[in-house]
Amino acid sequence: MRDAGQPMERAGWIESWLSLIRRRWLSGFVVGTAVMALAAGLVLLSRPIHRAQARLRLGEPPPMSGVSPTAGFFGLIRMGGDPFANDLELLGSRSLVEAVIGDVALNAKLVAPRGWHRDSIFTAFTADATTGSGTWEAEWLPDGRIDIRRIAPADSAGPAATAAAGRPVSFGGVTAAFRPWRTGAPRTVRIQTVPPGLAVLNNGPRLRAVRTRRDANVVELAFDDPDPALARAVIASMIDRFIALRTAIQQRESRTTVDSLRSVAASTQVELTGAEASLEAWQRETRLVQPEIQGEVFAERYGTLLEQLELARVELAAIVAITDRLAAGPDSTLDFAGLLAHPRFLENETIGLLLARLTGLQDQRAELLTRRTPDSREVRLIDGQIRALGQSLRAVAGDFREALSSRLATLEARASEMDLTLAGTPAQAIELGRRQRAIRLLSEIILLTEQRLRQEELREALTFSNVQVIDPPALRFKPVWPRRTLGMAVGLLLATGSALLALVASEKADRRVRRAERIEAILGAPVVAVTVAGGRAAPALGDAEVAAIARRVATGDGRVWLAATAGDRRSDAHVRALAGADGGPGDGPRPRLVGLMTIGSFAAAAATGGKPVVLVVSCGRTRADALTRSRRLLEAAGCAVAGAIVVCEDESQAAALWT
Repeated sequence: MRDAGQPMERAGWIESWLSLIRRRWLSGFVVGTAVMALAAGLVLLSRPIHRAQARLRLGEPPPMSGVSPTAGFFGLIRMGGDPFANDLELLGSRSLVEAVIGDVALNAKLVAPRGWHRDSIFTAFTADATTGSGTWEAEWLPDGRIDIRRIAPADSAGPAATAAAGRPVSFGGVTAAFRPWRTGAPRTVRIQTVPPGLAVLNNGPRLRAVRTRRDANVVELAFDDPDPALARAVIASMIDRFIALRTAIQQRESRTTVDSLRSVAASTQVELTGAEASLEAWQRETRLVQPEIQGEVFAERYGTLLEQLELARVELAAIVAITDRLAAGPDSTLDFAGLLAHPRFLENETIGLLLARLTGLQDQRAELLTRRTPDSREVRLIDGQIRALGQSLRAVAGDFREALSSRLATLEARASEMDLTLAGTPAQAIELGRRQRAIRLLSEIILLTEQRLRQEELREALTFSNVQVIDPPALRFKPVWPRRTLGMAVGLLLATGSALLALVASEKADRRVRRAERIEAILGAPVVAVTVAGGRAAPALGDAEVAAIARRVATGDGRVWLAATAGDRRSDAHVRALAGADGGPGDGPRPRLVGLMTIGSFAAAAATGGKPVVLVVSCGRTRADALTRSRRLLEAAGCAVAGAIVVCEDESQAAALWT
């Protein structure tokens, strides 16, 4: 059943649209024709819009860290943003737009007939930043002069200046040199001026800069204007101003960086010089020049000193024991023989000879005592010699003891001094390292600053060569507007849509009834009959239909009361035709239908009877508010609406009454 219902629904939908078109074709035709005429006029009568284009290749500027082999990593980070995006922002900057407007005088506009542009009216045309909102009219006089007067605003209108052809004249911030009038040229033209700020606001979006491809550093510049020469001049000025602005910004960045680097280098050089002088004075004071070598030598000397000190202490102890024993004992050979056990005396030949002489005297005395007495002259002589030798040996031993004690004291003093020096050596080494580190850091800063300074100078030199003009400013081979084929096609599409919209809108705005359900909803009574008037004077109702109406709504006397819709002349004519020419009871084939001319007359004649009434409605003619008013009037007269007879103009309208 669904498959069978879909074609029927589609057919009904098509039929409803066809019916709508038959009813409202005039409004749709008028609206569609008007829209098509408007579109055709817009396409055919519009002034041609010319587009000037150019292409630039924007090379990336040198990295901010310089052009060194180690700058690649920081260049990948792009701490300064995407260079191409920065250049696109420059192309859309207010400074660039203001400069272009100043170059080509976009704050002044020529208003002339079609086909006449600046280069055909002026030999020179400029505008400065003093222009305001106003309109000036220039008229070529018969004598060849040009009369210039201000016509807007109205409160400032009046003569402005008179100039000869080819001579520059200034008015309202505009300086222009007019061409002589020639055959076919307009006699009057107008120049409209706006403030520079408003010109920036109006023309900024017109200066377009678009990246051609995502992976290409190529930007396309475009500007549309009815004046082809002006459009090309705008693009040429845009290129020049962009290169100048970009170069100035990069030079300013490099110049500022160079000045900062030079200042840092100068201050660092002063600090380095002071640190070097301070290190030199400190090394002179501490005698610390080569800590490693001096440390090795000092350690070696300190070890030797300690060795000598220990040896001197041992020797002193030994000589003290020997001298103490010699002082307490007699001058015997055994006591003095202890001197030979000391290394110093063992190596001394004099001590050995004295000891040998003492030993010989001791032996000679012992031999002499065998023959002499101790008091003999020879024995006393030998004893004197022995005492003299003993005193000599004691004196030598004492002198050696004193010398060794003095040497030991000297060694101990030197050891104490070296101990103090050794205790202060770590602090001096740390201080030396600190001072040397400061000098090394300052030297590295100087080196890096000088290298960075040279890199910035090279970056400044490379700034001029990284913008290349691929396509110079040129006009497209034909105007970009109007596009007649596309414009007419779009106009036809808009006209068709507008016509359909007009059909629907007029249908929605029409308050006349065309559907049975709407009539029944307004009256609260059913449609009891449908008839077609056609070309005949009276609508046709057969006897069977009349009998059916009589059965449904007839009164006690068997008559059917008919009433015309209030204010509807067509409905009134239909009532006359249905009921009879005089509006009374009919004598022909339909004696049971009684018509009334108006609701008012019926209300006056039968208000007390409360008769049911059938309203005669003209399909597509009777308005919904008229039906509502008729129902209210009948109810006020005490009558009830028993039903409605709908009179259609043709069979198709009758068929659409129930759809």
